[in-house]
Amino acid sequence: MNTVLDPLLLPDQIALTEADRRSATTKLDNAVRRGALTPPEASDRQSLLLYAQTRGDLRQVLAGVADATPPRALTVALRAFTGIWLVACVVQFVVWAALAVFGHFDGPWWLWSDLGLGMVVGILWWTHESYHRVSR
Repeated sequence: MNTVLDPLLLPDQIALTEADRRSATTKLDNAVRRGALTPPEASDRQSLLLYAQTRGDLRQVLAGVADATPPRALTVALRAFTGIWLVACVVQFVVWAALAVFGHFDGPWWLWSDLGLGMVVGILWWTHESYHRVSR
């Protein structure tokens, strides 16, 4: 499923970029400096990082490193709110279009709730992405 919605519906299936790998390397180095990992553990994880293909793989590589990956609850919330948002958009648009066909054309009232839910999805996505872009 290679669509525009993949980052929202399947965030752990997104292919790793070089920026993701650099960020993960920095996080592993910081974990060694903080004493959360020993140098051999970090070296083993660096080796695993070379073979990681998706952000889900990255989650496994960085397991146990504080604030290195988004919490599972954030990922679940992103997926759930995205699904709810998509269903709400489609259902409300279909109802609005059906009413318009039968002569009850009003302004696009469905946009208000879709924009509100869209903002929630946007905030969740931004928060989720911040874990992959920021080296803590």
